[in-house]
Amino acid sequence: MGFGGFAASLQFYLYGRRHLTASGYRNAAAKYDAASLDLMDLSSKVYLVTGANSGIGFCLSKYLASRGATLYMVCRNAERAEAAKAEIASASGSSKIYTVIADCGVKHDVARCIEEVSARESVLDGLVCNAGALLHTREETSDGIEVTFATHLLCGSYLLSQLALPLLRKSASPRVLFVSSGGMYNTPFPRWETATASPGRKYDGVIAYAYAKRGQVLLAERLTETVPDVKFVTCHPGWTDTPGVETAFGRSKKILQPLRTLWEGTEGIAWLCTCEAKEISGGAFYLDRSPQPKHIAGPFFTEGSFTKNTPAQVDDMMSRLAAASGLAPAVEGTPTAATAVGAD
Repeated sequence: MGFGGFAASLQFYLYGRRHLTASGYRNAAAKYDAASLDLMDLSSKVYLVTGANSGIGFCLSKYLASRGATLYMVCRNAERAEAAKAEIASASGSSKIYTVIADCGVKHDVARCIEEVSARESVLDGLVCNAGALLHTREETSDGIEVTFATHLLCGSYLLSQLALPLLRKSASPRVLFVSSGGMYNTPFPRWETATASPGRKYDGVIAYAYAKRGQVLLAERLTETVPDVKFVTCHPGWTDTPGVETAFGRSKKILQPLRTLWEGTEGIAWLCTCEAKEISGGAFYLDRSPQPKHIAGPFFTEGSFTKNTPAQVDDMMSRLAAASGLAPAVEGTPTAATAVGAD
């Protein structure tokens, strides 16, 4: 790992103890009117939320429906999707809730998801890319792509957001939220073979997750430059008591205490969905309604250089995402993965 990696991990944990716990949420929320979300009228808005039957996605979906939005819940399992929809419909009284059964790590499913929404809607006001996975052993999707990379970055963020652009561009205030993680503070985006967990390499699910989350941050920055008519941001819920945290950490989650409640983790994301576009800084990394630093690996929580990627490395990541998603052919003359993107 080296000193840079050690400093990044240690300072992330110390930063997290101050900002990402339930105490961090309460300190942040004391500076703004958290109750303002209860006054929102979203009856004219349309949202698509992935990973919507559990955790942050479910809590966010429940909020959006309660304020009258038309809601598309993208879920992988039909039975769990319908159970979640029924619970949200009962709580909100809304009849404008639809489920789309799709695996956000599979290219065909992502394309079909947008096709289904496009058949019913002419506009999409908000896309929340929240679906995720954190595995302890390497697994592949039906496309032959490592699950974590495909679900968080390649298909569930890059491909989905690109296919949704025609609908988003018809909104007066479109936005795309990539639900990332503070875990990205631990690493830059690495070489392509490392990021995609190529077969034959030692697999670490937590690190694979962190790579994908750093990739989402870089993706939002670059799309802010290339697609200026849509707001792209990354955000994260802090250390929140979700089923995903339970699965990933088990008894070890005690080191993250006091964990946030689901709503405490979701509230800032709900604000990003509903606030005026002028209040959002495109390409920023949000927690609790405020942009946060993206690098804390230097001395005394300064940026440092360990977790940073060069513009050329981001160029390479973007061209490879386009090629791997099927949206563009591989670019001839692109530097090899061994030299272009990041470092192990």
